[in-house]
Order: sequence, then structure tokens, then C-alpha cells
Amino acid sequence: MRKIVLLPCLFMLWIAAAMQAQNPGATVSGLVKDSQGSLIQGARVSVTSATQGATRESFTNFGGSYEIPDLLPGEYRVEVSAKGEGLCNGRVCACGG
Repeated sequence: MRKIVLLPCLFMLWIAAAMQAQNPGATVSGLVKDSQGSLIQGARVSVTSATQGATRESFTNFGGSYEIPDLLPGEYRVEVSAKGEGLCNGRVCACGG
């Protein structure tokens, strides 16, 4: 059985922050892939508000995608972890324009 161990920087993480006109909340969504481009199912994605410290979590679906809706606009720390795959983190701004 082959075991894949990835360093945090090898994750490829696409994050999109979108505002919805009818809803003042923001949504953080994206895909989680490994360094070979394979989608990762069941990865834990958490977003933490930089100003309030509140954390929300979600898990990627079978297609490697996730969505965390109804966030207050602002800057968030995003952390992704998957069993056997390591940890990846970054920042995203869910800001209105």
C-alpha cells in the first residue's frame, strides 16, 4: 500500500470569496487538491475571522469542493488538513466592493 505524505506547501488550494447582493454575508469556497492535482475528499477546512476569532468548519465533498457561507465580510485565516496529507494554511479576504 502506497502512503502519500505531503508537506503543507504542496497542497494546491483554490479559494474564492464571493459576496451575494441579497445577503450581506460572504462565502468562502474552493477546491482542495494534492500536488499531483488529484481532488481530496474529506479534507477539513476551517476559516477563522482575523478580527473576531470565530471559527467555522466544513469538509470537502467527493469532488474536493467546500463552501462556508454566511460569513461576516473581513479577513479570514483558512486552514486545510487531510488525513495522511499534512496541513496547509493561508489568508483570504471575504470583502465587499
